Amino acid sequence: MQGLKQIIANHDVLHAAVVLARYFHLGHKPVEHYTQLIEDWSNTARARYAIHSASPQTLRSLIKFFYLDLAFTADEQDFFASQHSLMDHVLDYRTGNPLSLAIVFKTLASALGFKVEGVNFPGHFLIRCEFAEQQFIYIDPNNGRELTKADLEALYFSILGEVEQEKMPPEVLLSATCEEMMVRLLHNLKAAYINAQHFQAALTVVEFLVGLCPDDPYERRDRGFLLHQLDCPQVALADYQYFLRQCPHDPANAVLADQVKHLTALPLATFH
Repeated sequence: MQGLKQIIANHDVLHAAVVLARYFHLGHKPVEHYTQLIEDWSNTARARYAIHSASPQTLRSLIKFFYLDLAFTADEQDFFASQHSLMDHVLDYRTGNPLSLAIVFKTLASALGFKVEGVNFPGHFLIRCEFAEQQFIYIDPNNGRELTKADLEALYFSILGEVEQEKMPPEVLLSATCEEMMVRLLHNLKAAYINAQHFQAALTVVEFLVGLCPDDPYERRDRGFLLHQLDCPQVALADYQYFLRQCPHDPANAVLADQVKHLTALPLATFH
């Protein structure tokens, strides 16, 4: 965990994501293989499309290279599968989800001199490229489509439904830090493993999240749930109780309090 934290502190999101993937399956290629891959792709993009400076025109050439020449794509049939959050798999098979595709695109674009950031947009991660005088181009990582302000607002309200504000708040378009991107990647991975009932793998994800967000009671609650599923009631009880203390007004507390009551009533021999 400490090594991963250091990589995140160095703001190297692709490196961090590849290292993270090794905890969940046996990768056969070193991190340096993927670093070299990005360098090879950047050299090919420069030669093929004459990308020697950052401009809206050369950005569009890069989009063409990434989505047509390299054929990166989103898997619409199995969008939330865990492999689409495992970065070496994404790079090997050139298939991912909005966040993992954004990480690869951002890394490649940065190698070519573009100022590209990820955007922690609700429900759908985005890419933002900045040019002179606060000129931004927003891109859908699934397909490379440029998004207008009207597109962004329509996407925002389609995801959140009816909300009190009439306009999209500007803070949803702020750039995401390396740590924020890694936390979101871990959340995607956690949801995928829980959905597939791979509770041991999901627990490993949550341990990373607790390490990165030690004061987040919701990660402690999720860890309690997974430990409960894995027949570790004592630690589950401690996490549930922590959540109830930190979030006394959460709507799910009635159900959680019943779980705590049940676990507290178990004989001591159950706790091992």
